[in-house]
This record gives sequence, C-alpha cells and structure tokens, in this order.
Amino acid sequence: MVHGGKVLVEALHAHGVERVSCVAGESYLPVLDALVDYPDISVITCRHESGAAFMAESWGNLGDSKPGVALVTRGPGACNASIGLHTAMQAQTPMILFAGLISTKDRGREAFQEFDIVQMFGSLSKWAVEIDDVKDIPEYVARAFHVALSGRPGPVVLGLPEDVLFPDAKGVAPVPPKEIETIIPKESEVKALRDMLQKAEKPVVLVGGSLWSDEDCHALETFVQKSNLPVAAAFRRQDIFNHKHESYIGELGFGSNPKLVERMEQADLVLILNARVNDVTTQGYTIMQGGGGQKIIHVHPSKEEFGKGCKPDLGIESQIGPMVRALAELGIDGSKWAAWRTACRQDYEDWNAIDPGQEQDWNGADVTQVFRQLRELLPEDAIVTSDAGNFSGWVNRYLHYGRPGRQLGPISGAMGYAVPSAVGAAIARPGKTVVGICGDGGFMMTGQEVATAVQNKAKPIILVCNNSIFGTIRMHQEREYPGRHSATDLTNPDFVKLGESYGAFAARVEKAVDFESVWKDALNSGKPAIIEIVMDPHQSTTRSSP
Repeated sequence: MVHGGKVLVEALHAHGVERVSCVAGESYLPVLDALVDYPDISVITCRHESGAAFMAESWGNLGDSKPGVALVTRGPGACNASIGLHTAMQAQTPMILFAGLISTKDRGREAFQEFDIVQMFGSLSKWAVEIDDVKDIPEYVARAFHVALSGRPGPVVLGLPEDVLFPDAKGVAPVPPKEIETIIPKESEVKALRDMLQKAEKPVVLVGGSLWSDEDCHALETFVQKSNLPVAAAFRRQDIFNHKHESYIGELGFGSNPKLVERMEQADLVLILNARVNDVTTQGYTIMQGGGGQKIIHVHPSKEEFGKGCKPDLGIESQIGPMVRALAELGIDGSKWAAWRTACRQDYEDWNAIDPGQEQDWNGADVTQVFRQLRELLPEDAIVTSDAGNFSGWVNRYLHYGRPGRQLGPISGAMGYAVPSAVGAAIARPGKTVVGICGDGGFMMTGQEVATAVQNKAKPIILVCNNSIFGTIRMHQEREYPGRHSATDLTNPDFVKLGESYGAFAARVEKAVDFESVWKDALNSGKPAIIEIVMDPHQSTTRSSP
C-alpha cells in the first residue's frame, strides 16, 4: 500500500536526506513504516524529543547546505522538541521538524494530545503549517526545504495529521527540489564597500551566521590576508576563521576579552559578514552602534536583519558565498592599518595564553590547565560542541578553531545542547574526533542520549565539568544577593558509574595532571566516553583565582 507516510519518505529521499532523528510516536506510524523501505536513510532513535531536535539542529549546523530533519509525535512530543526549534531559529540553522497530529476531523475539540501547531511554533520557526491533504505532501516538503535554506536560514515545522498519513495515496506525484535562489551583491555595492574600507584607519571584520562552506572560509581568509584586516568572530561562530592566523583577534560573546571590546569601540569601520547583530555579540547593544565617526557595513542574506541590532551605513543583501568570493578579488592596500591589526592580534594572544606551570590550588581540577592540554590534544579537524554555562568560558577563550575543525554551540544559550549535538556530529562524521563539553546541570538534562551513541556505535567524548551547582545562576546570585543561595545546589549521580551503565567508557579527573592520560584512554576505548572533571565551584570564570 502507498500511504501518506510513503509519499513523505519518498520526498525526503528526493531531497537527499541521509538521516533523521526521532522519538517514535503512533501519530506518524506510516512514516516509520515507509522508512523500512529506505535503508539509505538512517533512523536515529533518541531518548527524548529535545535530544532529537538538538541532534537535527547539529546536522543543519554542520553544513552541506542541508537542513537537519527530526520526527516527533503530537502534543507532548512536539512540546519537548520546541527547545531545538528555538535554538535553530536564533542560530539561523536550517532544520525541518515533522510533527504527527490528530485527525483533521477531531480538530478544535481539544482531542487527546491536540495542540495548535501554527500558534505554538509561529515565533520559533520561519514557517509552521499543517498539511491537510495527502496530495499536498510533496509540494509542502519541497517548500519546507526551500524556506529553511533561503534568505535567512532557519527551522520549518510541518504538521502531519493522521488522516493525511494513513489513507491510500497511490498516484500522488513527487515534486522535485526547488532551486534556492542565489543572492549576490551588486557591483555598485561591492565598489561602495571597497571605497568605504579604503578610507578607514582602524577597520575590523566581524564574521558570523550559518551556512559557511569550507570554500567560503578559504575565500574569506584570502580577502583578509590580502587586505591585512583584523577578524573577530560573533558569539559561538569561531570556527569560521582560523585562530592561528595572524589576523584573528577573538570572539565577541559572554566573558569576551575586555581589550577586544575596547578595540571594537575604537574601530572606525566594522564590516559585519553574515552575522545576526544580537545583544550578546554587541555586549548588550553597547558596541557596533555607529556614530562618533564609526561606519557600519552589514552583509546578510536577509535585508530584514538590517537595523535590528545596529543601523548600517551600508547594507548589502547577499549570501555569504558570493560576497566573500567578490571580496577575495578586491585589491585593497591594508598597509596603513598594519600596526592596528598587529596590536589587536597581540591582545588576543595575551588573552589566549596559558602558563603551563603548576596547576593552581583548587578544590578539584584546575580547569584552565585541563583546557591547555585539551587544545594541544585535539586534532585540527575536531568537532567541539558545547552547552550553556560558565564552563563554556574556557571553551570559547582557550580552544582553537578554524576549518576543517568545527564549533557547535547554542546561540540561544540552551542548556542540554552539548550531548545530543555531539552524538549527532559523531554519527554524521564518524571519522572525526568529537568532544561535547557541558556542566553537570546541562548533562542531566539530555545525558540519556549517551545511550543513543552506544546504540549507533558513535564515539563522542563528553566532558562533564561538575561543580554540583548551576554555576552561571550561582554567579549572578552572588553578585545580586551575596551569600543568599537558592535553587542552585545540585545533588548528582556518580557520573562514572552512570556512564559505565550506559556501556560507555567513563573516568573521573580530580587533578589536571591526570587529564591527558584519561583522554587517551577514552580515545582508545572504542566507545563513547564520559570524562567527569571535578570542578571547584569557586572557579566560576576564566579569570577566577583561588
């Protein structure tokens, strides 16, 4: 029988989908049935819908110009997956969530697990819609992929009522993928950009956003090298530019180098490439606001982004690929700002340096010394995923990124991201070293996806920075209400025993000097791994001291 589920899976196959994450649900049984006939589409069964959604977001975030795809059931399943949609929306990640729904004839009666998919996901996605007729499935799927990838990339939600999936759908014709329009800069805009840049004395390039290919990153490096420009990265977008390059000057996020923030204030021109100008990158909308002689050029594939976080003097609507290729062809003499670039770079090198001496006397491992070892041990093509929390200050400050390596982190600040995204990355890139870094609080939200890694023979290494508190909130409590702690103390399981119970390699590091040997044991175990880093709660930021 050709049912609606078969039509849907045929459409996914036609769009080159290689894998889907899911938590099985009765509302979309025909889709699960159809996937049996398409063994080249891997079905990754997760333990919670938030894990499935985070995993799909990681696939869209890894590139290849393909959205990540997740399948969840109605009501509770869709609600659980919403955090992944919010993460994808704020990160501009292409993603498609398919949610099973009640039958259309029962709509509006508050039937079992009923919810309004358009109202619920309207602000969390680029497009949310129910498919009301089986004949429309191919067209809606083609549109979903087009919307997710065009303009500002982002998530799309398609609702699948039971009476659309179960009935006979013989004769429903497939719809080929819709071509994504290439948005290119006008020659006049490139000339205006060049003219403005040549008049600058202290320019800075800020890079961010999604869908950078390795070729795009190489073209950016060519442009920067020719023009002698300093480059900063937007929040959790550090893998766009090689940190070892003499032009890289740091990341604008939480806990940024204060000297970098000063440099951004001193810059007389900021060229923003593909980044969404949000409050984190602008340090609470205090920098890159123009005025005082500072010029702003903003390049983004959606003109709706111009003016959200800053008002550009020149806004160029363009996808990043055509833009950086055009920039790579420009002949701009950057000799007059060479000293400026060198000074900016020195600020970064000073900020990034770690004294390899004795670890400091913390009640636990010196996390700074752990990360010094980690950045020396990671290969150039490693994939690093991180959660939200104070521990991520070390991830952002001390690790080195740049293609072919990757950095995946929740722009939304969602806890629970690191484990499922690391599992997803390890499944998608089985030959890479994948490390997921989280706090104990974040691990306990989605750590069950280690079981998904074991089931799929994926081998991510999860570092759990365990200080037995919600560290970021505790830090804010100490600032606002010193000594008055509430709701931030945590009682945790034995993470080593927990990891072993999943079938993973597991070990505990209580002193930084032991980290390297444990890391190598984890790599050589042939299993997914959990390494617990026992962390002093007083080592709350990269600038803390005993």
